[in-house]
Amino acid sequence: MMNSYQQSFFRIKFRLPRHERAFSLYEALVTLTVVSTVTTIAVPSFQQLTTSQRMSGAVNSLVTALHLARSETIKRGERAVLCPSSDGRTCRNNTVWEEGYMLYIDRNGNHEFDTGETAVRMFDATPGLHIRSAHRDQVTYQPNGMASGSTITITFCDKHGRGAPRAVIVSNSGRPRTSTRNASGGAISCPAVP
Repeated sequence: MMNSYQQSFFRIKFRLPRHERAFSLYEALVTLTVVSTVTTIAVPSFQQLTTSQRMSGAVNSLVTALHLARSETIKRGERAVLCPSSDGRTCRNNTVWEEGYMLYIDRNGNHEFDTGETAVRMFDATPGLHIRSAHRDQVTYQPNGMASGSTITITFCDKHGRGAPRAVIVSNSGRPRTSTRNASGGAISCPAVP
């Protein structure tokens, strides 16, 4: 057992000198170099991962909306319409879906959300992505579950050009499918990156 005098002597004797407790300039530069190299490699990969996850979430949200529209039209025996909408009260007459879209029951068949018609659900905007359809501005499901009109392809592209574009294709049978190609098998065209 050490007495108090021996303990204090031991502490004083084995304490490091002040200049040996700090980092040297060389150690700091090596650490900074390693950290910057790892960051340079990791940040682009992380950005690509987040873009891919955002796109997957948006694609899954639209596929869910299409499945919901199909099931609602079969369940209710009335037309269901999925259309671009930024406010949840009116359909936009364009093919831009990234600002949100809504699902409603179109009782009178005029392809407009009128007073007395049921809004089933509003889907939120998707920032950072271009979500566009080529020619059609809505998907209408008939009471038998079929999607009227021609096949619709809705494309998903990152606004900054990161990540592979994707598409949701709805055929006349009403079933949506996802793809990395357009409906005819060609490459997906995206709006120009600014």
